[in-house]
Amino acid sequence: MEWKNREGYPDNFLWGAATSSFQIEGAATADGKGVSVIDVMEKKADITDFSVASDHYHHMEEDVALMAELGLKIYRFSIAWTRIFPDGNGEVNQKGVDFYNRLIDTLKKYEIEPLVTMYHFDYPQALVEQYGGWISRQSIDDYHSYAAFLFKTFGDRVKYWLTINEQDHVIRFSSRLGITEGSYIEKMWLGYQANHHMCVATARVIETFHRLGMKGKIGPAVSYSWIHPSSSNPADVLASKDAALIKNNYLLDLHCKGIYSKAFWKYLEERNYTPKINEGDMELIRQNPPTMIGVNYYYSETAEAFPANDKHPIGYHKETPLPTAEAGIFNIIKNPQLPATDWGWEIDPAGLRLTLRELYERYEIPLIITENGIGAYDKLEAGDVVQDDYRIDYLQKHIQQIQLAMNEGAEVFGYCAWSFMDLVSARNGVQKRYGFVYINREEFDLKDLRRIKKKSFNWYKEVIRSNGEKVWKN
Repeated sequence: MEWKNREGYPDNFLWGAATSSFQIEGAATADGKGVSVIDVMEKKADITDFSVASDHYHHMEEDVALMAELGLKIYRFSIAWTRIFPDGNGEVNQKGVDFYNRLIDTLKKYEIEPLVTMYHFDYPQALVEQYGGWISRQSIDDYHSYAAFLFKTFGDRVKYWLTINEQDHVIRFSSRLGITEGSYIEKMWLGYQANHHMCVATARVIETFHRLGMKGKIGPAVSYSWIHPSSSNPADVLASKDAALIKNNYLLDLHCKGIYSKAFWKYLEERNYTPKINEGDMELIRQNPPTMIGVNYYYSETAEAFPANDKHPIGYHKETPLPTAEAGIFNIIKNPQLPATDWGWEIDPAGLRLTLRELYERYEIPLIITENGIGAYDKLEAGDVVQDDYRIDYLQKHIQQIQLAMNEGAEVFGYCAWSFMDLVSARNGVQKRYGFVYINREEFDLKDLRRIKKKSFNWYKEVIRSNGEKVWKN
């Protein structure tokens, strides 16, 4: 819709930025930190590992001072599980607790709300070795114990909690589950079993959140790509709807409604992916829905029909980590109407508006954008200048669409750009830069790790100062 009048952002809107522990902290073995699945992943020869990253662990006070200069109202970060419990359970590492206490206290000093992600890909390797990690029901107890400890230790200062980041991506990238062997089918079956355990664990944590009388909001952060049909052909429209179910909606149906939809369960049955469900699991999930949904949005996708045939029978799929084609269901194709990033992610601000409307109309739970940004080959020029106008353009257009979605009824209470500073991209290393702050290092040359404000830093500062009005001006 187009509107004669545009409502502004509310005065209490939470303008923020986001990071994750393993992508910025470095200090991978410092002060008693244990080993995570990220630490033991097979290394790529052409990109760096996460051992130093942006060295936030040793630059925390400087980094938070920059956040305050930027004007952040909220900062999303994750706690490294293995800094708190080096083995995933058992003995507490006090030095890890002390670090996050200092971080939270420093944020509060600058009146920045902490938004804590409890688990962001870096699962304790020791739990994988002890019993298989998330594919075992024992993982539910260990995650719950870890979360309860975080509530009791930091809950006096933290009001906003994200339970699990991009759960669907965890189960599809088997290395994030600690699974290194087996066929695609075996890995997917184990992934959906792990997914069920994560949903049960999340429900138990939300139940405890309420039982402890915690103030604020709690929920998952989900990766969501709006899926367009490739044409007005009804077969393509159906393909886009089915792709949305398999890639996105099945997970929030579980978290928010406590159901495996009939269509999704049949999909699992036909592929032998069905998880084992214990008595009481679904009731526990139904009784403990999230009180907010974190939305990670970067791009949209476009689906066309993919009729099954002799060459591609039902069950045929492209063996890619994220679903891109399944015979009899959908095929993801390039959208000629949309530009793309250097990494081929199609830039679609209206897709974010569609996503927010869809999620709020579907679940009626408050939303916060927990990731949104553009990775690019930023160039540091003479005089410590980074001219990232492409980032400004990307963020400006997406923030406009958030406001329009809010005008149309979506309840959105905050926005966290990805990312506050340059970090090590989970699959592309340092070369793929996202931040408002440039970190002066390369893949294998740490240089001096100086923090350098990009052009987008000053632009976003004005967006926050104007409470969003800056995005409607040149």
